[in-house]
Amino acid sequence: MRLSLKSIYFSVLGIIFSGCAHLFFNPTLDMSLSPLQDIQVLPDVSSIAFEWKRSNDSNITGFAVYRREGNTGEFKLLDVIENPLATHFYDSNLKSQSIYAYQFAVLGKNKTISPRSKTLVVKTSYIDSLETLYASSDEPRLVKLIWNPHPNPSIEKYIIEKKIKGEWKEIGEVTNRLGVEYFDKNLQDGTTYEYRVAGVSFQGDYSKYSSIAKATTKFPPPPLNNVTATTQLPKLIVIKWEASKIADLSGYIIYASQEERGSYKKIAQLDKTYYEFRTKENAEQWFFKVVALDKDGIQGSLNIVPIMGSSLAPPPKPILKGASMQGDEAVIGWDKPDQRVNEVIIYRKEGRFGDPLAFKVDPKKTQFVDKEMKQGVEYIYWVEFVDINQIHSLPSAEYQLKRD
Repeated sequence: MRLSLKSIYFSVLGIIFSGCAHLFFNPTLDMSLSPLQDIQVLPDVSSIAFEWKRSNDSNITGFAVYRREGNTGEFKLLDVIENPLATHFYDSNLKSQSIYAYQFAVLGKNKTISPRSKTLVVKTSYIDSLETLYASSDEPRLVKLIWNPHPNPSIEKYIIEKKIKGEWKEIGEVTNRLGVEYFDKNLQDGTTYEYRVAGVSFQGDYSKYSSIAKATTKFPPPPLNNVTATTQLPKLIVIKWEASKIADLSGYIIYASQEERGSYKKIAQLDKTYYEFRTKENAEQWFFKVVALDKDGIQGSLNIVPIMGSSLAPPPKPILKGASMQGDEAVIGWDKPDQRVNEVIIYRKEGRFGDPLAFKVDPKKTQFVDKEMKQGVEYIYWVEFVDINQIHSLPSAEYQLKRD
């Protein structure tokens, strides 16, 4: 088999100037020249070889080869062999499992050409697919592919493809026929992946693709049940939840944010089913997400509804019923507080810039009488409630009273 310089020349012309080879090759038909007979054909994966018997006719100066792709269409000049002694020709860079049709003609002296031979319809062959392909996902976020070595010794390597968004994409290769495993890493949890593998020969021919192998990565732990957060503890929020029932539980991770749809940050990792979150102030509101963590480091999804908790809010602000002078005494009254209030404090100061003086009264009382007022001095009064945790309410409205 040979590919002459002239053949290369015409091939390049055929690629760059489609059909332009006819501009340089226009012989005259000579019916006295006999076409080639008994042409033998040997198809390969991406090439086809032809062989014929040598002719002793001194009028022969070479051969012309025509090709058509598929079963229809026109034949185009493929190659001109300017050697009357040639008995072989091969056509390369073809598609596997594809049909090509060929015709041969004999070239004579004085730029003449014989009628063409009978049409030779040839189908390129293929390399068998791998016999087996397995996919396993025993490790987290990883799929291992394994197959038997391809029995064809012409295989140089394997290419691995994965279906991504509905299309097959090459993701890697193994560069030895005896290399029979591939690891696809950094995958998503609880996701099914599809793979196929093809062998590639030293000539760059692809085998048929293997059967499709599927594997599903390990699922993350399910959401936790009965997650709660307290709202009645001073400068403290206690988060509790039911224990996860997964067999390979490692612990729990808690995320927190002061906004329900804000950015959640990891605040703790523990193996208990409760957590004490301390706040700087009372009445701080926080949102929490608690997820299980397995021994492979896979945690539950954060796409869950957060639970709200808060540290204890101050007692309700006192509502004054009024303040008035009754003779030489000031009388201040307020609505009865709820049971949470442990004591009531009445503040009094002389003038706007005086130092406050505190008077504690029984939380059951709803009135305070100031008998120690100085004549002609203006006093300012307000009330605060205090609970058992010594958390003060906001101050009530202020009243100004003066003893005449």
